[in-house]
Amino acid sequence: MFQEFLKKLGSEWDSITTPKAYPDIAILTQHTINATTLAITPCNKSVGVNIHLKNSTEIISFWGMHLDHHSYGPYAAQNRLVTKVEQILSGESPSNKTGRVDNINELLEIKEFKEAIKQSDKIPVIVAGDFNTPSHLDWINKNKDAHAGWIIQWPATYLLETKTGLIDSFREIHPNPIETPGSTWTTINRYGPDWDFAIPNPFDRIDFILYKSPKLKPFNSFVYFGNETIQQVPNQQTNDYPSDHFAVVTDFSWMTK
Repeated sequence: MFQEFLKKLGSEWDSITTPKAYPDIAILTQHTINATTLAITPCNKSVGVNIHLKNSTEIISFWGMHLDHHSYGPYAAQNRLVTKVEQILSGESPSNKTGRVDNINELLEIKEFKEAIKQSDKIPVIVAGDFNTPSHLDWINKNKDAHAGWIIQWPATYLLETKTGLIDSFREIHPNPIETPGSTWTTINRYGPDWDFAIPNPFDRIDFILYKSPKLKPFNSFVYFGNETIQQVPNQQTNDYPSDHFAVVTDFSWMTK
């Protein structure tokens, strides 16, 4: 299916995916991917390549992410039987070591990623994708009523940003999570079918574009879902927009000395 999609985009697009029968991470660009720089974490949750910008000598180290989706934290936060934050956070790093914190730790240990962060003053680094977890910047005291009363420093984004200096481009442009929550999930599951569409899903911002470089400066960031009204499950078959996540778009300026 991915190859069919790529064919529709046209020959001017370059791409790379995770090496699986059903790839869940893809990097697509109209620039040129250096496939020899491909780096993949052991759990196949992160893929990184160098992208050479057209008509330029500049390079971007680009990393696509799709972190583990099990034990989704905001569901636990809405559960009245959950009384301790430790119960919620246990899903971020479960005993089998396949959780979102574990995915981030694997990325942080990849030598290509370490080198990319070290060289980010020369080669910009962008990390983007579906983290399947909220941001540590969003669940604060002022909006705790929207999160069942919880204030949570979500560890996956906190760990990645504090260990690397990566910056959340959306929150840099929209620093107030109350005025601009920027929710990206879910577009078509407003009410869960498990309860006959009677209980609303908790919305949250779980898709991110992070960057690190003095050469990049974001000047616009927004969520996008096309121009047509999105129909909810079970009527989503007619939707023009193909995903159950909103897309995140960030525009950067390339800074020159």
